[in-house]
Amino acid sequence: MPGFNINGTGSLEGGPANTLETRRKHRWIFKTLGKGQSQFASNVLLVLKTATRPHPTFEEPVMHHNQEQAYFAGKHSWESCTMSWYDIEQGPDVSKELWDWLNKVCNIKTVKVEKPNKYKSDGSLQMLQGDGSQSENWRMFGCWPQDMNWGDLDYENTEIQLIEIVMRFDRAYRE
Repeated sequence: MPGFNINGTGSLEGGPANTLETRRKHRWIFKTLGKGQSQFASNVLLVLKTATRPHPTFEEPVMHHNQEQAYFAGKHSWESCTMSWYDIEQGPDVSKELWDWLNKVCNIKTVKVEKPNKYKSDGSLQMLQGDGSQSENWRMFGCWPQDMNWGDLDYENTEIQLIEIVMRFDRAYRE
């Protein structure tokens, strides 16, 4: 059975040993994440609860011939990343920080949409090993908030309030 040591090796010749460490869902950080011309402070990034890693998809151009079809990789695009923050009452005021990020895209009061160089910036998402060192780094280019949801309110519910963001970006690169 893979994952168990038998006579010093995995159960299958050359199989995995039980001393291999896997990446864990809870060991990650956004090292940097911009909000236009500036970056979020580290105390704001520390209260991120969840995030998704970059996810590319490909168009599928089809070549038709007689009774069959052949598929090819076409243009690729990156799916938006979803992140959720704990809505902290004291400092950092996450709700205000995210509102300010949204207002870098479009000033909600004046309905003025900014130029992309004012609201797009880069981000760096890192997966960490157990000792805190980096095991994977995603550079994300042209990040901006596509959708923000401050969540519903309910007198019967005592759960912690979260703010969910859908972050669009132009492309990503795994370093």
